[in-house]
Amino acid sequence: MIESRCGILCSQCEYRKSMNCAGCVNIYKPFWGESCDVKTCCEGRGFEYCGQCPDFPCETLKGMSYADEEGDNGKRIKTCRRWYAEGFIQAIVKQNANLLRGYFIPDAVICWHDSNEEFTVDEYIRANCEYPGDWNGEVQCVEEIETGIVIVTKIFSDESTHYVTAFAKLMDGKISCLDEYYSDCNEAPEWRKEMKIGKPIKYS
Repeated sequence: MIESRCGILCSQCEYRKSMNCAGCVNIYKPFWGESCDVKTCCEGRGFEYCGQCPDFPCETLKGMSYADEEGDNGKRIKTCRRWYAEGFIQAIVKQNANLLRGYFIPDAVICWHDSNEEFTVDEYIRANCEYPGDWNGEVQCVEEIETGIVIVTKIFSDESTHYVTAFAKLMDGKISCLDEYYSDCNEAPEWRKEMKIGKPIKYS
């Protein structure tokens, strides 16, 4: 759940009650001044939170997060990354094709290494949105790497539980390359073979 534009957890903020603040997503003018540069920028560009921006994390956000007085030593930036990862995983488990497509550049490459399948964005969306069963997902860990983020996720249903590690390379705030590894997968199931999507991964 998105609580703020910059990644602050309003539910844990000491000013929520003392200043009667409903959080920046619910107010027009912040209680601490005439405006907030991050809030103004984020809303002006049509984003729910800064983690959706292709310039994330920008100098304005970093300056606020690492400021001497109101800063949190980068905590809000990490929160934005987690919201991004959680939104991506929920788009998958809820099989929301339109929302899922928005996380990728058009020519992104996705590889499921355990089953040796390489997908285009359209094929990846089909594989996930036509996946049988009713699933849910919980992000266990999100870590920054030089090229993007690593997401460790627990995917589960009433019948089984799986763990997935995804290495997402980001370009302008969207995924350009996604490498996923499942904890207990060896080959593509018959239902996906019948779809005739994907191709074997070419390792260089």
